[in-house]
Amino acid sequence: MAVDRRSVLKAIPAVAGSALVAPIQVFATELNLTIEPSKTGPYCPLDEIRLRGASNGTVVVKDAAGQQYVRGAARDPFAFKVSGVLGIHTASVLNPQGAPIASISFEVDCETEIREESGVYQGLLTDIEWTMMDWNQEAPVNVIRYKDRIYQLFVNWIFDHTLTLKGMKYYWHQLKDAVDFFADTQREDGMIWENCYPATPEANYFDWKFGYDNFVRKIEGGFRQLRRAPVESHVEQFYIEALYYTWKATGDDEWMKPKLDGAIRAIRFLTKDPYRWSQKYQLVHRGFTIDTWDFTSDDQQKIGSDCVFVVYLGKSEFGIFYGDNTNMVAACRRLYEMLTYAGRKEEAKEFFALAEQVQERLDKLAWNGEFYTHWIAENPGYKPDVGVDMTKQVSLSNAYSINRGISHDKCVAILRTYQRIRSEMPTGSPGEFYGIYPPFLRDFGENAPGLVWEYVNGGVLSCVAGELARGAFEHGFEEYGADILRRQKAIAERYRGYLPVTLRGKPAETPKRTFETLDLRKIANVDLGPGNAGVPGWIGDREPNHNLAGFPTGAQEFHGIPFDAIPPESNGHRACVGIAQSSPYTQQATVSVQGKAGSVYLLHTGAGPEGTFGTFTIRYADGSSFSEYIESRKNIGSWWEPADSRYAREGPRVRDRLRVAWQTSAHGLPALGVYVAGFDNPHPDREISSLDFSAGIGETKWLLLGVTLCSTPVFFAPYDDLSSGIPDGWNAAVAYALLEGLAGVEDRGTAFSRTRIAPRWIAADVHLAEVTLKYPASGGYCRYRYTHEKTPARVAVEFTGTGRDFELHVLLPKEREVAASTLDGKPISPRFEKIEQSIYAVTQVSEPGVHRLILSLR
Repeated sequence: MAVDRRSVLKAIPAVAGSALVAPIQVFATELNLTIEPSKTGPYCPLDEIRLRGASNGTVVVKDAAGQQYVRGAARDPFAFKVSGVLGIHTASVLNPQGAPIASISFEVDCETEIREESGVYQGLLTDIEWTMMDWNQEAPVNVIRYKDRIYQLFVNWIFDHTLTLKGMKYYWHQLKDAVDFFADTQREDGMIWENCYPATPEANYFDWKFGYDNFVRKIEGGFRQLRRAPVESHVEQFYIEALYYTWKATGDDEWMKPKLDGAIRAIRFLTKDPYRWSQKYQLVHRGFTIDTWDFTSDDQQKIGSDCVFVVYLGKSEFGIFYGDNTNMVAACRRLYEMLTYAGRKEEAKEFFALAEQVQERLDKLAWNGEFYTHWIAENPGYKPDVGVDMTKQVSLSNAYSINRGISHDKCVAILRTYQRIRSEMPTGSPGEFYGIYPPFLRDFGENAPGLVWEYVNGGVLSCVAGELARGAFEHGFEEYGADILRRQKAIAERYRGYLPVTLRGKPAETPKRTFETLDLRKIANVDLGPGNAGVPGWIGDREPNHNLAGFPTGAQEFHGIPFDAIPPESNGHRACVGIAQSSPYTQQATVSVQGKAGSVYLLHTGAGPEGTFGTFTIRYADGSSFSEYIESRKNIGSWWEPADSRYAREGPRVRDRLRVAWQTSAHGLPALGVYVAGFDNPHPDREISSLDFSAGIGETKWLLLGVTLCSTPVFFAPYDDLSSGIPDGWNAAVAYALLEGLAGVEDRGTAFSRTRIAPRWIAADVHLAEVTLKYPASGGYCRYRYTHEKTPARVAVEFTGTGRDFELHVLLPKEREVAASTLDGKPISPRFEKIEQSIYAVTQVSEPGVHRLILSLR
């Protein structure tokens, strides 16, 4: 039985929002024209419209640019499918002399969306759109004012903006500002600034650290500061990528062309600046960092400065990081394409040649047969002690390089390398998409968060998953690409429809440890409830139920930490230690220890205004001591509406030292509760004589319910595998893997003037799909409907767009071949392309309008 595509797709909810509604308008009354179906919103390309009331003459339908896309003899009803430029379309009826006797208008619009039968991939697109829009929790864009112009940027770093642009170009209308800003501020020698932040005219940290070689500059009267981390060697490449994809999305040739001189100067700067260019290898070089990141190794930070972002000529160790160079190759090829398009073919040759030269030199130096070696020191005597064999480390730019035009055989080798990593990665890892694998065990600990298996040092990154999936779809690993996207959707579901970029690369292991609970009965002075017989009640609040009368007492365990919580009735209602400046609380309390500990856990909470609640002091038997302030949100929280990191979007979770231990909500009140806080003992080898608790200044109250010693440093089992360090907007890589890879729509011109459509749904076991990609910045779009039917065996693709040139690459089901093909009802003979084990049927169309390709299979 044949699949009823329309009935299935009608039941699939839309992913993107609808456009603004424009009413249908009738401009003549000689005929009573109407259109069906009636809609409250705009019609979409490929929608079928039935024109009623036209029984004689000729029907002509024109798009918003006045281009005719339907013409035929009138009949009632007259059915046609929507195509052409978005906006107000007009259907007219002409008399035999060609004069219009009636017309009716309707609005046509669309949004980037996917509708498909499984719901997995359309749901993933919704999650990614939400993540890209919401990650900074203020707005999708930042703004900078410079010389009385206000610029919009997704992120005020050109690097981050460009990586976010990969997905946001399909949702956002204003794209040019970021490129304009960094072009308008380009340094005289061609260098592109990296970011721009608010400042004051007085010298600040970056003036101090970056000022030694003109890596910082104040603008706007000193209230804005342009910065360039001296270690960074990728900025110019990302600037050119932003220029290139902004041009394609806007289709604005006249905006792009004046930018080319600055882009040329940026590339030439890279090949001349000693901070960026290796005279030894004639390649881009940088200091010793993890992949493309901006912090140097610990030993390099000690060379003249403690700043993680700096390098010094003649002092710092430089080396070849392959990612800067594959990025350089891609930048040169993009510049070549733009120059050629602009008619500057002779100048373009320089950058085509440079791309070829850099690629050849890099491959000879850094390609090891399976992937690119992470970083190769120019000084052969520099052998840092990092705790891992650097020649075996696979870093994230290998995944990015797949999509930068390296050869197919190298792409295949890298894809297989990541599949190998998947087979050997730690059990419980969220995926093989590591920042670097295996991670550095030493020499990268001083940068926050500076932990192994976190952030870029062994963290698992969804942006790497996106780049890997995008490359997998392009190089014959389509099922692997679909599997990667399915796994990203599962991660987003764990985080309530939000996809974090960075996850911990290896599950945290609970250390083997022992505990000793301390007895607070002698110093307890406050009731958990309303108070009794001269014993003050919980925080002294006279409101009924404003206390912790229901708190569980006796031997309790919270987050794996045991505590001896005093039952109030067993100690004259003195169940906790109330510490405050005001009576009847105590200003200071001491509990004797006489033992050693790796850490101390407090079961406690606070009441009153946020701030410093007191001082916790460890006193040692040798007379020395260590103190730490008890501060809001750091190591204590309020008993009223308690909260910790459980729902936070920031990690790393393994650094949590404050957890909600217990909470309850009753009597119509908000949640009430207490916390466990961990305190590392800086001197675990020293015997502790006592622990002191002193009140802070002001109206705060510190309430202590339990104290436990532990043999190891502080550890809380993570709530989840969330890590940190990367803007979640980088998840745009997953969006572009989904839209351009699995859905397979790729702009080969500008504003979809030339479009490749390569639906790969069969690799995801999806048989019905509708796909729309739209650039809001230009209105350029492509829309198609995909159907794979088993009986009769065939694949059909109906498509249209703003362009006239389409190239169809249709992935065929395995063990199937094409028996017959038609395009718009006429027989054709497609050619066939094999990529690894995948077979594509390929055909071209050079005519605007709606087209339908049918491949009958056997």
